[in-house]
Amino acid sequence: MSPPTDRRRPGARGTYFFLSYAHSAPPPGARAGADVWVGQFFADLTDEVRRQARPVAGMRIGFFDQHIPLGADWKAALAEALGDAEVFVPLYSPGYFSRPWALGEQESFRARLAATGPARVTAGHLTPVLWIPFPPWEAHPELDGALDLGRDVPEYAADGLRAFCMLAPYRAQYELLLSRLASRIVHTAERQPIGPSRAPGLDEVVRPAPTDPDFVVAVLAPTRDRLPNDRDPSGYASSGRLWRPYGRRQQLPAAEYAASTAERLGLSARTEDFAQASPLLDRRPAVLLVDPWIAAAPAAAAVLARMLHGLRQWVVPLVVTDDEDSQNATRWATEVTELLHDAGLPQVKRACSMPEFVDLMPALVTEARRQFLKYGPVVSFEPQPEPVPSLRDGLPAAGSTDPASPPDDPGPPRPSGEDR
Repeated sequence: MSPPTDRRRPGARGTYFFLSYAHSAPPPGARAGADVWVGQFFADLTDEVRRQARPVAGMRIGFFDQHIPLGADWKAALAEALGDAEVFVPLYSPGYFSRPWALGEQESFRARLAATGPARVTAGHLTPVLWIPFPPWEAHPELDGALDLGRDVPEYAADGLRAFCMLAPYRAQYELLLSRLASRIVHTAERQPIGPSRAPGLDEVVRPAPTDPDFVVAVLAPTRDRLPNDRDPSGYASSGRLWRPYGRRQQLPAAEYAASTAERLGLSARTEDFAQASPLLDRRPAVLLVDPWIAAAPAAAAVLARMLHGLRQWVVPLVVTDDEDSQNATRWATEVTELLHDAGLPQVKRACSMPEFVDLMPALVTEARRQFLKYGPVVSFEPQPEPVPSLRDGLPAAGSTDPASPPDDPGPPRPSGEDR
C-alpha cells in the first residue's frame, strides 16, 4: 500500500479524538442500540476533554461513527474523520482484533501518521483503552499500551473500562481514568498537533473480501429498463443491487449499506442481484432486500412465486418502502409479503423510512447468521488417524489445545472482589 500523498485537506478543521470500537451484534429481537455503553463513554469523554481543552475556533472535540449521517457513504466519512483526528482512541476488546472494520480504522490512522513523518508523531497520538478484558490465552502486543492508562488501578486490568462505565461501585476509578485519558488527549492535540491530513480509505488498508463471502446481500428490485409503466425511475439503475429506495437522501445503494453493516460486525459481504445470487443463498446467510414494485409488472405474481420457491431459512427478507415517496406502494408491499410467506418465510420485516432501514439492519444480519448456524449445511469432518503412541514421545504440552474464542460482548461484569 502506498502512503497518502497530499498532506493537508482544504477546509479541514481538526478533531481532538476519534473513538474506534468493535461493533457488537444486537441480541435476538433487539434493534440497533447494541453499543449503548460505547455511546455513554463517548459522551463522558467528550465532556471531560471539553472541560480541559482550549480548542481553536472550529475544532471539534470528538468523533465516533454514530455521528455519520443516515444515508452517507460510511467509508468515505470515516476516512475524512480519521484525517481530521489528532488522537486515535481504540477501545480494545476480544472482538476488536477480529473485526476487519475496526482494525482498518486503526491501520488507516497509523498509515496517516507514517506519512506525516516521525519527527511530528508521538505515542500519544494513538492512545488505546482496555474496554473488555481478554482471556489469558489471548496475547496482543497492543494491550500493553492500553494497560498503561491504569497500571495503578488493579480493577482496570481485571474488569476493563466498560465495567467502570456501567457499574456504580467503580465510579471513582472511572472518573480518575476518564480525567487521565482526557488529559493525554488534550496534551497531544494542543501541544503536539499534526494537523489534518489525508487518511487512506478502509478499502485501501483492509484485505480484499474473499471470493466466497461470509454474508450475502441480495436485491430483488426492477432495473430502470424494466419498470412498471407508471413507476418513477429515480432511484433505479441498470442493476437491482444499485437500487436507491431513498433517492438523493442516500449516497450509497441500499445493498451497499447493508453490506457495510455486515462488515462492521466482522463478516465479509457481497452484494448480488437476486437472480444471480441463488448458488450463494443455498450456503451462506443473507438479507434479501425487496422493492415491492417488483410485483407491479404484469403476471409478476406467478414469476415471483417461482423465484422465491425454496428459499432457505437463513435468507431474511426486508420489504423496503419510502413513506416520502409520492407513489404509494402499500398494495404491492402486501402482495410481496404474502408471496414471501407462501415461500416459507414467516417473518417478513418492512422498513418504511431510512431511519427504520438503518435501525433494523444490524438485527437482520444477526438473525440471518443465527438461522444459518441453526439450519445451515453441516460440513463433514474427517478426523485424522491417531498416531500410534510411543514411549519415546513426551507428554503433550500443557495448554496445547486451541481454546474456543470468547464471545464478543460478554455479560455484565461483576465488581472486583465478587466470585468469578
